Amino acid sequence: MKLGGGIVGLALVCAVALLVPAGAGAVDSDLKFAYAFKVEGSNGYSIIALAANERADGRGEIVLFVTRKRESAVYAAPALLTATSVRATLGALGRVSLAVTRSGRTKEQRFRCGEELHTESYEPVSFSGSLEFRGEERYTEAASDAPTEVSRFFSRLGCGVSVGRIETAGRRLPGARLRARSLGDGPRFELQANKNRPNKRSRFEVDLREERGPISISRHTEVWLGSTAFQYDPLLETATLQPPAPFSGRANFYRRLAPENRWSGNLTVDLPGRSGLPLTGSRIQATLVPGCLREGKGPLHC
Repeated sequence: MKLGGGIVGLALVCAVALLVPAGAGAVDSDLKFAYAFKVEGSNGYSIIALAANERADGRGEIVLFVTRKRESAVYAAPALLTATSVRATLGALGRVSLAVTRSGRTKEQRFRCGEELHTESYEPVSFSGSLEFRGEERYTEAASDAPTEVSRFFSRLGCGVSVGRIETAGRRLPGARLRARSLGDGPRFELQANKNRPNKRSRFEVDLREERGPISISRHTEVWLGSTAFQYDPLLETATLQPPAPFSGRANFYRRLAPENRWSGNLTVDLPGRSGLPLTGSRIQATLVPGCLREGKGPLHC
């Protein structure tokens, strides 16, 4: 929630954590491989795949970033990498079985890391074989026998992500921030709604994390909506969320009620591959505090 920087920026941050298996020891550079490729999916989605290994037997991970505007789904699954191939089984979601052909030549690419301009050399490769992806609920599908190489994504991983969002909370601010988090086992989600003044537009963001066997999945959406989507009283004793699509229904916050009863309603959200996710219920903790949010460049006006 706090990183900002857009969907692709968030994807790159995730890649740093997901592409290096926990507890894996370093191996000789001749046995370490990293590949990046891209395909276009249906319904306006793009899929960028990053694969890497840190083990001598070639076992590593592949991460698929499925993005469209301000929504995304990120899938991390085991993969097997060699100097000439990358393979992964995604179960019902599809599979990756690609041969890697090296060009035998060196190419340079320039990229900016903060204020500095960097130059990096790499050997271009090409991919052939089969890549199939079928998103849950058929939100997108993709198939390719020759995905496009996008090695430039690996160069940017070490730069981190510039934070394009600044958020502050404190007394006497005219705005508000409402957070609702699921508790207990199973899929974990967090909803956050921000509004800098009662008559200003509202910003909504939802993140969901879940596991399906060996595959880890993160789903995300963020959207700016009108002023009526998030309303609250001056003392922040009560608040109401009634946002339009991709949301449906309504949620209410009442501070003076017992913690288990403060958050109620029938609010749901549609995420990529997971429609109708309930955002209210007894196993959800909600908080409401004064807050102010700036996204993008410019001063923080509160």
